[in-house]
Amino acid sequence: MSTQRIAKLNHYFDNQISLCGQRNQTLLADDRTDEATFEKIKANVYDIFRTILSVAVETGKDDSEAVKRFFLLKAEQIPSSWEAAYQKAKRHDNAVDMRIEQIKLDTIKEIRETFTKIWEGEV
Repeated sequence: MSTQRIAKLNHYFDNQISLCGQRNQTLLADDRTDEATFEKIKANVYDIFRTILSVAVETGKDDSEAVKRFFLLKAEQIPSSWEAAYQKAKRHDNAVDMRIEQIKLDTIKEIRETFTKIWEGEV
């Protein structure tokens, strides 16, 4: 397994979580509470997938393809409930919940793209 890939991914997650925290604090200082909450949501998504990466590494042991498969499988499974929640919110014209679910979906899309770039050695 490539420890360099894993290290890059962990650095990516740590960096994104840190940036979200900084933006959260800045937005709170400006009394932009809703936007600050959105940053916390993004940070939570990054943290979830940082944890999934560590589980993938643990379960995949020395098989980098197993790690990749596990991570990408979870990156498809977990957001399916977010998509369902988004559709439900849309049916009920709940703009706040739609926005929250869209943030989660946008964040996981970015995570999948970054994972693929790092895993394929493009970054």
